[in-house]
Parts: sequence; C-alpha cells; structure tokens
Amino acid sequence: MLAAVLSTAGLLFYVLVYTLMLKRTSTQNIVIGGAAGAVPPLVGWAAVTGTLSVPAWVLFAIVFFWTPPHFWALALRYDEDYQAARIPMLPGVVGASMATDHILLYSIVTVGVSFLLVPWVGWIYMAVVMLLGIWLIGGAVHLRMNPDMAMRYFTATNGYLAGVFLAVAIDVLVLG
Repeated sequence: MLAAVLSTAGLLFYVLVYTLMLKRTSTQNIVIGGAAGAVPPLVGWAAVTGTLSVPAWVLFAIVFFWTPPHFWALALRYDEDYQAARIPMLPGVVGASMATDHILLYSIVTVGVSFLLVPWVGWIYMAVVMLLGIWLIGGAVHLRMNPDMAMRYFTATNGYLAGVFLAVAIDVLVLG
C-alpha cells in the first residue's frame, strides 16, 4: 500500500506541480521537479520492506540532487530549443557560465550525499562512489571551462547514477 501511495503521489507531483505549474514558469523547475524523479527509489524500498527508512531517503536525495546537473547539461546543449519553446531552463536565463557554476555545485552536493549511504553498505560502494565522484566533479570542472562538452557531461551524469545504484546492488550481494 505504501508503495502504491508513493507512486501515485510522485506521478501527481510530476503532472500537477512540475509540468503544469513549474516547467514553463521557473528556472528552478528542474530542482523542484526533481523530487518527482527521485520517488522511484522510495517506491522500490517500500515495495520490498513495507516501510521507509533512512537509506531509502538517502537514495531519494541522491537522485534529487543529481537531477539538476543532469538536466542543466542537456539544457546547455539544447538551449535554443528550450528558449524557442519558452521553457526557462537555467542556462538560457542566466547564461552558460553561471549555469555551469550551478552544475558544479550540485555535482559536489550529489557526491557528498552519495557518501551518506556508507553506514548501510560496505567498502565496494564507498570505493565506487569515490571514483565516480572524482569523475563527476572533474567533468563538471571541465564543463565550466568548455560548455560545448554539455552532452559529454550529460552522459557522465547517467553513468554516475547508474554506477552508484549498481554499486549498492553489488555491495549488498557480495558483502551482504
């Protein structure tokens, strides 16, 4: 029941808050809308355990803070399209320089939040997050110097999130 309620709440938040209210009105659309995209780990956790504990919320937070740099990198690449559609994505409103500053900041926070899961996992997860974190933050620094690398960074963000969740699964399977 909890998983169903969370799933429905996430869907309604996405449609009503993000799509209808924020997407075309705020440069923070991705930040706030990221909460809807971060609900699936809560749904999965609730489906398996019937509860929500701290690790579930950490997984939620990882996705929540990962969302802005992921989509702002995409918005850097497709800035003209977003502007033509009148969607106020951060890069089109504040410029590439300030947007890449935000991408770097959120990337650092994403990596930091990822380490909050360490008490519930083992050394495999910690090592993977350390390596992926260096890669993600390094990529954000390079993106600041060359915003034309936006799609490369967008791809890196996909790899980061997949790697973090894969590390959780491997760590739990190998180390228990």
